[in-house]
Amino acid sequence: MIIGLILTLLLVVGAADAKAAAPRRGLSDEQIVARGQLVESGKYVEIYEHEVKVDPSFLKIMESAYGQIETVTGLKLDTATLGLKVRVYVSDAVGVSHVWKGYEHPSDPKAVIFLNPRVYWGSMSGKNATYIHEMTHLFTWSFNSHTLREGIADYVALTILPGAAVGPNPGGSESRSEIPPEILEYLGTARPPPGWVSTDLVRRAAYYFASYRFVNYLVEAKGMDTFMKLYASENPETALKSLYGITREEAVQAAFKVRPQ
Repeated sequence: MIIGLILTLLLVVGAADAKAAAPRRGLSDEQIVARGQLVESGKYVEIYEHEVKVDPSFLKIMESAYGQIETVTGLKLDTATLGLKVRVYVSDAVGVSHVWKGYEHPSDPKAVIFLNPRVYWGSMSGKNATYIHEMTHLFTWSFNSHTLREGIADYVALTILPGAAVGPNPGGSESRSEIPPEILEYLGTARPPPGWVSTDLVRRAAYYFASYRFVNYLVEAKGMDTFMKLYASENPETALKSLYGITREEAVQAAFKVRPQ
């Protein structure tokens, strides 16, 4: 009964999110960049607007996030690869907020973030941390495990702004307990994201939450430095065993208190 209510709630929230995030016109990342207007420029970040009015004070929020991400992760932005400044485009043509090229960002890495108006407004009110999630992707742009990539982005976002909404998950969703087994099979592996992550609203939310929960367990277990060694490894499953002394399956069981089969 409880699980059914949770799934129903996620469907309602997800549908509303999809409606709010649906692109009003089909524009590519390149087109949005070409049409964006500079709003404000700071030491680390530039803010652009496209078909939506952006308050110049948003720069302060993004620059603060930049410094906080450095503090939480211990990382510096790879400016030699990505460029000297992070460019943030708030656009009415953006559906799902994302970094340049989305999941394909490592093939053409640039310090560019696209935010939809809903995320922008939520960030201004302190209720949505998706902007931190996306900026964290820039600091951790090179990755081998998609679940570790999404998990660390959510971990940093919720460390900086606890209880906020992030991506497909509403604020306070940390209490969810049950994750479908097919999602647990992806955690900590180098498998590419499944196709349904982009099409199934309920499983997408669970996938992102599970990734966050798994990373949260790993960081709490051995600290950020050890986690970043795992993150940088070419074979995360082998590295997990050597760095944490447990198998991937054992780590999943510990993170979710799953009983061994």
